[in-house]
Amino acid sequence: MVKKNVLVKSDQRKNLADAGAFLRDLADKVESGKVTLIQGGQDVVVDLPEIVSFELEYYEQPKKHGLKKQLEIELQWTEGGKKKQGVILG
Repeated sequence: MVKKNVLVKSDQRKNLADAGAFLRDLADKVESGKVTLIQGGQDVVVDLPEIVSFELEYYEQPKKHGLKKQLEIELQWTEGGKKKQGVILG
């Protein structure tokens, strides 16, 4: 199995207003097709294709000290990959 190459990783606490502002700014950049991530003085430019796989997941997981809840939003695509056929109803 090929090891993934993590270029940027961030895990930080934000209040809801700051998290919402970040997501709105990110949404605008996604819509433009280009997202620039800056961390530690390094810029990583993400050029997005016209079509991406959009995944939304919310889950709850029991932990020793309570119930962990998580909302994940993920955009995914394969560069140079074949387009997958979706399902339609006949």
